[in-house]
Amino acid sequence: MSSSSLAGSLVVTGRSASAKTPPRWQAAEVIEILEEAPDAVTLRLRLDETDGFLPGQYYNVRLGVLGESRAVQRAYSVGSSPLPDPSVIDLGVREVPGGFISPRLVRDLDVGQHLEVRGPYGRFTWTGDDGDPVLLVGAGSGLVPLMAMIRYSAAVGRDVPMCLVCSASTYDHALYRDDLARLSDEHRWLRVVHSVTRDPGEPRAAYHRRIDRDLLAAVLDGEVPPQAYLCGPPAMVEATVVALTDLGVDPSRVRSEKYD
Repeated sequence: MSSSSLAGSLVVTGRSASAKTPPRWQAAEVIEILEEAPDAVTLRLRLDETDGFLPGQYYNVRLGVLGESRAVQRAYSVGSSPLPDPSVIDLGVREVPGGFISPRLVRDLDVGQHLEVRGPYGRFTWTGDDGDPVLLVGAGSGLVPLMAMIRYSAAVGRDVPMCLVCSASTYDHALYRDDLARLSDEHRWLRVVHSVTRDPGEPRAAYHRRIDRDLLAAVLDGEVPPQAYLCGPPAMVEATVVALTDLGVDPSRVRSEKYD
């Protein structure tokens, strides 16, 4: 990947979904571990090799698992911007109880250790080159790739209007809540709307229920976004596609990624 400058457009010359040379497994050093929620962390990794990535893409992580004949791999989205340094990636990991990999990544890693990673992958990407305002809707760890898009927009100095609607069980489980508050204070183009599902008295959330048509209608207040990016559990994503289409959003400009 190359780019003209932080103020320029992202120009990808390396690996993507259509790259000629497939990514290979490599050792990535854990250089920082950031607690994002009681059950979630950001793993900041330094890659030995990179051709860059696009906001919204993900990497696979591979670990040996006791009792399994082959290493187990899982996909984790990048929550950081590819600029200024694409050799440093932030993988967002939420612990899945009973999971093979996520409990170890959240609980057992130390700075200085290495992970086997391969990527980037995925076509769920946004760079804002079309200049159209965008609605972002994320639930749980589905917020991770959307955060990469927001951070990229800030890194390159875009002023494309973005509205993020994010859902979590409680405000303390909402990923990136402090960063999002800071970014929305610093950038007039960013609006952040929180909804929580298990704490009806939470004053820091605008809504206290799951994302649905009525919530989206209230947030949009008659404005129809030209495009939308949705990420989260399948049921949420599918219901949101229907709701946005009903509210007038062109379904061909609704892009989604589902987290099982």
